[in-house]
Amino acid sequence: MRPLIGRLAFPMFNLFGIRVRVHFTFILLLVWLAVLAPDMQSSVAMVGLVVVGLLASVVVHELGHALTARRYGIETREIVLTPIGGVARLDGYPQGRAELAIAAAGPLVNLGLATTLFFGLVLAGLPPWGVGPVVDLPSALQWLLFGNLCLFALNLLPAFPLDGGRILRSALSSFLGQERATKIATRLGMVLAALLGVAALVPWPGGMAFSILLLLTAFFVLVGASRESSLVRTLQVLQGRRAGEAMMTRCERLAPQDTIEWAVRLLLSTTQRQFPVVDGWGRVAGEVDRERLLDLVARCPGDTPLLELMNRQPLTVTEDCDLMEVLRQLQSSARALWVVRDQELRGMLTADGLSQFVEVCSRLRHRDSGAVGP
Repeated sequence: MRPLIGRLAFPMFNLFGIRVRVHFTFILLLVWLAVLAPDMQSSVAMVGLVVVGLLASVVVHELGHALTARRYGIETREIVLTPIGGVARLDGYPQGRAELAIAAAGPLVNLGLATTLFFGLVLAGLPPWGVGPVVDLPSALQWLLFGNLCLFALNLLPAFPLDGGRILRSALSSFLGQERATKIATRLGMVLAALLGVAALVPWPGGMAFSILLLLTAFFVLVGASRESSLVRTLQVLQGRRAGEAMMTRCERLAPQDTIEWAVRLLLSTTQRQFPVVDGWGRVAGEVDRERLLDLVARCPGDTPLLELMNRQPLTVTEDCDLMEVLRQLQSSARALWVVRDQELRGMLTADGLSQFVEVCSRLRHRDSGAVGP
């Protein structure tokens, strides 16, 4: 259930225990700027310094979110850097005052960096303003000042998935409720994406490259707004519900003495991709999945028992486990969760199964509310 942005990023380093990754499009940005630098009458080295400085500014911006979230007991799984900013993936769903503080922390970091650069240039007797060719260190610092001011202003736009949208949602939710507040903020995000898309059709001094950057920004804003809207609908459905309500009770299971050949036959006869290995007392002793079975077919004799090859650390939850906790576990792992009662297998939970449960419950809510329409 990893977001689209996170699938095409590679790791760089860890900060404060948080993994930092860079999206592949950031490399394309570096190449593009290196090619354009001579045409802009700029030094390639100084342009590279500006890009690295802006990259560091985005990292510090996201760390502002992450460290503030940690104060509220919410950890951050990772930070993904893209050409238009960063994305901090939190291991939780802050609301109210916590969301306001976490959202505001990032832009305030950029404002602090811009203020520091401004007074640094002034104290050095250099003009703080100027966005001309990047030919020396003062002009590079001027661009960094300008870039941080842009990050501050852009992120305060009141539209999802920008920080301003989260600030707006947290302010509105106190008297409109979380769901209505999210609808307003996400719709503003979609309007912003549409405006950016129209702006991309207008000729700009940066040429086609700048128009492409606007289109990419519009795409990320649209995806972020749609994803947030879907997430809030999911959270509304899961609130107060338990694992036993959403589990799939009919699932194929294997025994420790079953062979690889038998497991593969079962795999081919069902759409199920993960199988529990259940002992004689009905307890989950292990698990095997499709990828593991296909690997074993190529390496082991078909009569090899699963007892020797299964994963002996399956993920289990009890029937009364909160579905919010189930969602967190499914988002952090591609594996199934096995639902147990007194250690006995009762059913399974997968990301697809939980999504289907949310969809059904949403339709039932829509029907029971008396809404008209398809």
